[in-house]
Amino acid sequence: MSLSGLWWASAVEGLVILVAILLLIVLRRRIAARRREVEQAVLALEPVMHRWLVADGAIEPVVSTLRTFHPYAALRSLARFSTLHVPQERHEALAHAFRYEPWVEAVLRSGASRLWWRRFDAARLLCIVGHDDDAERIGALLDDPNPAVRLVAIDAAARLARRPLVERELDSLPRRQDPVQAYHFAALARHPSRVAEALEMRLNADTPMGPLIAWIAAAAALAIPSTLRRVRDLATHPRAEVRLHVARALRRLADPETPTVLLALLRDADWRVRAQAARALGALRCGVAISDLAEAVSDPAWWVRYRSALALAQIGGPARTSLESITGGNDRMARDMSQLVAGLSAAAVIEMSEV
Repeated sequence: MSLSGLWWASAVEGLVILVAILLLIVLRRRIAARRREVEQAVLALEPVMHRWLVADGAIEPVVSTLRTFHPYAALRSLARFSTLHVPQERHEALAHAFRYEPWVEAVLRSGASRLWWRRFDAARLLCIVGHDDDAERIGALLDDPNPAVRLVAIDAAARLARRPLVERELDSLPRRQDPVQAYHFAALARHPSRVAEALEMRLNADTPMGPLIAWIAAAAALAIPSTLRRVRDLATHPRAEVRLHVARALRRLADPETPTVLLALLRDADWRVRAQAARALGALRCGVAISDLAEAVSDPAWWVRYRSALALAQIGGPARTSLESITGGNDRMARDMSQLVAGLSAAAVIEMSEV
């Protein structure tokens, strides 16, 4: 390459860098300006919102105040107050007053934007002002490719109390990656009564294994007793993977019938199921399982022996005495495991049991 070519290449590269720096400066100033605009909107909205909430004033001043803001600032300030200060029973008044405001329509139109943060804003606003006519729009946001948008859309769906929307979200759980599922469980847990009804209908033995495991995991995360009882009915499922997740979920169900089911799972043919059953018995502090857990410390599978010994230590009292008695037994593997666990502190036992 000639010297002039190198010069032009350097000039173009420098120009690109300069443009990028200028764009970053402009973007930073725009973000700072938006932040100031939101804070100013919050300060202006606070007194009129206070009069509506505390002094039982009219909501029209709130509507007219928000109408003067940029849609972005109006959304952020309203969302902040509705989340932190507006009780649930007064959300309907907000929805009725704001749903057809021009700035609201402007934000909701961005629900079809290619930019995920604009779709997020639309979903966030639907949590406040959404009603039955928005069901189709919320349904589309529930299938959004961005997990942040989907999570906010769950709250918008639950606000409408429309079962088809909740069922749509539950049906999507088997397709989500595990870390995303955890966030979905947390969002669903904010609406337990509405989710439980739809979830219990799906916990059937003839449900395909993949979706069934996802719904059992959701039931365990929500820890609703009625839903976990439906999970308990699947303890005799022919697939070991399902029984494994049933045993894992039952540690959240403190019910008189649960120990009997877990003791049966402690004798399961699959070592993974036996290990999770031992873990659940320890978590529930099942004193009736002491002799069975002591026997399981001699299980051929190392993980079952470990979980059974931890369960005995977790139950404490006579169970720990039984564990210590195994340290002098003839079974070398059981003796080694019991010595290992018996030497742990109470805090270490709790910590290791949760792993």
